[in-house]
Amino acid sequence: MGSQMLVQLAPKQPTQGPLEQDRSLQQGEKLVVNLETTPNQKRAELDSSLKSESAGKLAKQAAEGRPRPRPGDLIEIFRIGYEHWAIYVEDDRVVHLAPPCDEFEAFSITSIFSNRAVVKYSRLEDVLHGCSWKINNKLDGTYLPLPADKIVQRTKNMINKIVQYSLIEGNCEHFVNDLRYGVPRSQQVEHALMQGAKAAGAVISAVMESVRPKAVTAERG
Repeated sequence: MGSQMLVQLAPKQPTQGPLEQDRSLQQGEKLVVNLETTPNQKRAELDSSLKSESAGKLAKQAAEGRPRPRPGDLIEIFRIGYEHWAIYVEDDRVVHLAPPCDEFEAFSITSIFSNRAVVKYSRLEDVLHGCSWKINNKLDGTYLPLPADKIVQRTKNMINKIVQYSLIEGNCEHFVNDLRYGVPRSQQVEHALMQGAKAAGAVISAVMESVRPKAVTAERG
């Protein structure tokens, strides 16, 4: 007869019942328990995800040649008909003035005529609403900026406060310049007033010219 092949089968492991499982635990075996993620853990994971996303966007901007904002930098946002201003704080977050309630559509041209504003801490991308922007510390050549840590501290102290808003004397540009330099200035308003004064001067000049008596020339016979 041909050669015989011997096959050794591994003995079948018996299924452990509750008593056997208790003995196994007493002998030092580890029990793996799958716990459900708590709300705090979920919130921490979401915050971590948002920070990673923000850092990725800023890194992309840097790769495209746009400098990454630093704490205390002023951000100029180009909206239709006017410029909105914010001050960069940290982690792609900015502080800026916004309508204090939902009475006006946020960031609409109507909202700038409110006499109050709330200081908000927001993601830069949420403030942009698709508009273009740039870092613009244009008064650095005129005024010495405060130290960055002091700018950030002063800015954070203003978050969620309600402030008086005036398009001429206390708008978003006044607000951020006061935080960075300690001087509330708005070149946007200054330029508009200057242009208005020039226009008014031109009108007055034209009116005076029209009412000025003309020299009478004698007619020759």
